[in-house]
Amino acid sequence: MATLTKQDILDLLEHQAIEFNKRQKEADIRQKEADIRQKEAEVRQKEAEIRQKEADARQKAFDKGMDELRKEVGGIGKSNGAIAEDFFYSGLSNSMKLANMEFDYVDRNLQRKRNNLQAEYDIVLYNNYKVAIVEVKYNFKISQLRTFYKDKIKNFKILFPQYKQYVVYGVVAGLTFEKGFFEEAQSYGFYVLTQDNDRIQILNSNDFVPNEIK
Repeated sequence: MATLTKQDILDLLEHQAIEFNKRQKEADIRQKEADIRQKEAEVRQKEAEIRQKEADARQKAFDKGMDELRKEVGGIGKSNGAIAEDFFYSGLSNSMKLANMEFDYVDRNLQRKRNNLQAEYDIVLYNNYKVAIVEVKYNFKISQLRTFYKDKIKNFKILFPQYKQYVVYGVVAGLTFEKGFFEEAQSYGFYVLTQDNDRIQILNSNDFVPNEIK
């Protein structure tokens, strides 16, 4: 058995001290990282609380706006869908505009039956060469969007052949929307309208190009 010299013992102690310091530094780093993660989690929690407060405030403002809208359009006793339709019809019929397009006529609850086809269109805007068909829902769902495209937009010129040579645009208007609705509506090339206090807001960007159904 080898005998340890004094130098061997000193070297061993130094090595142990180095290893201890190394482990201590690693532990300090892990603790700092844990502290950073904790602070990040606290920041995220605060941000979530702020977003919730903002959502609550928006909901409160929305509820207040709906109460005022009911009073404005005499909507006491009306369904939410009828109130939404009143709001969008009032705004569009007053302005006769959609984005940069102007219209001369507007119809509401336009119904037509031809053979086995039948449809009712909530709001329809016209000029002498284009038509904007507006489907209105209080809470618009993606399934309703697809039905609008398949059963109303696609059949419009069949039901109204006098507009065969017109350009047709699809428009969806709602006070609230199902998650993912806006992206799918844009994929159809539809304008998306909603309520912003007492006015109609177009959610599409300024450079949005709508689909022309010819």
